[in-house]
Amino acid sequence: MGNNHSMSRENKKNQLRKQVVPAAAAYPKDEDSEEILRKAHQRTIKRRLRIAMIIGILAALAAAGLFYYDRYQSFADYQVVWESGFTEDGQGESIAAEGNFCGFVDFADGVIKYTKDGASYLDARGKAVWILSYEMKNPIVAVNGDYAAIGDRQGNSIYICDKNGQQGQAATSLPVLALSISAKGVTAAVEEDSRASYIYLYKKDGNPLDIYVKSLLSGDGYPVDVSLSPSGTQWITSFMYLEDGMIRNKVVFYNFGLGKNDPKRVVGVFMPQDLADAMAGRVHFMDDSHAVIFTDKGLQFFSTRIETSPESKAQILLNENIRSISYSDQYAAVITDNSEGSDPYRLHVYRSDGSQVFERAFTYQYSGFDIDGDLVLLYNDNSCRVYNMAGTEKFNGTFDFSVSKISAGSLPGTLLVMGPQKIQEIRMR
Repeated sequence: MGNNHSMSRENKKNQLRKQVVPAAAAYPKDEDSEEILRKAHQRTIKRRLRIAMIIGILAALAAAGLFYYDRYQSFADYQVVWESGFTEDGQGESIAAEGNFCGFVDFADGVIKYTKDGASYLDARGKAVWILSYEMKNPIVAVNGDYAAIGDRQGNSIYICDKNGQQGQAATSLPVLALSISAKGVTAAVEEDSRASYIYLYKKDGNPLDIYVKSLLSGDGYPVDVSLSPSGTQWITSFMYLEDGMIRNKVVFYNFGLGKNDPKRVVGVFMPQDLADAMAGRVHFMDDSHAVIFTDKGLQFFSTRIETSPESKAQILLNENIRSISYSDQYAAVITDNSEGSDPYRLHVYRSDGSQVFERAFTYQYSGFDIDGDLVLLYNDNSCRVYNMAGTEKFNGTFDFSVSKISAGSLPGTLLVMGPQKIQEIRMR
């Protein structure tokens, strides 16, 4: 009986031990544990990959939708984001009397509004950052980056400004015909007297540089247009001159950053045979390495990557009559008559290397023609047409006030609409 009692106690202990400490057989072996962990890790990785793939697919679909929306969606309506009138500068101070003429030019983060009585720099919200007062009969404005030159055509005053306001004033001894400015504030002015024409350079404080080019109609010719490169060390000039009683055209490149070995610093001359006997009425440095000339026969693109040897890279001859031109630091464009189809006009847009972006026929009676960013803007006094660089008409709308200029807005899908009385930013919809 004592033995039975001992065995009973032992059985109870064993049962209790099994409940508290499982038998070794209940635990998997180390190899089995590693296999389970490995499979669990693989399942986690596969699940994360599936989630990443789903997110990637959704992101790709969203990007494709945004690309299609931006590239091909067209709008005919808009919502006004903000509006600013020109009776006050936003701080309760009256803007100077401005006469009847009112012009706008893109500048820095906003626009310069200029009249015969003064100019003001308006930021991206239409607020006047600075106001400049003057009296001019025929104001002209040249802009490059964050610098602008405001001059009086046939007058003797040039104001040089940046985003902070007036930096200098040049008083010329001869009447000013044309202006160009570099992105560093160096200004070139075409001036003339009864005997010759001159191109003078001025520093941003208005003081003259000891650099100028003199030309006679019977010699080098008459300077039609001039353009400074953004760095201010290069310029390009179109000259008209007489040869055997006929008017000819040549384009001359100068470089003033190469020392004083050559008094004129001429690094390239392109004669009539190089220009298809065309007449270049407008020249423009798109950046420090690319320039374009607009002629009565088309466009010609030049490379100045080698500063001592400018090179013609593309010559585009157009059969139709050229009506308008426009350019930016990336694109050059012309509008011609359209000889095919019922649309009266054709828009041609090119990159700085001369390759074509797109061309499109259209019917629209425009008075203004600009390129801003990746938008081509056509407008008149109460409506506009906007194209992107895919050739899609992005916007076709009308306005309830007189319009002087249209530009790209501060955000994608917005436009800046400017007129003599007010400025609006609108969102196309």
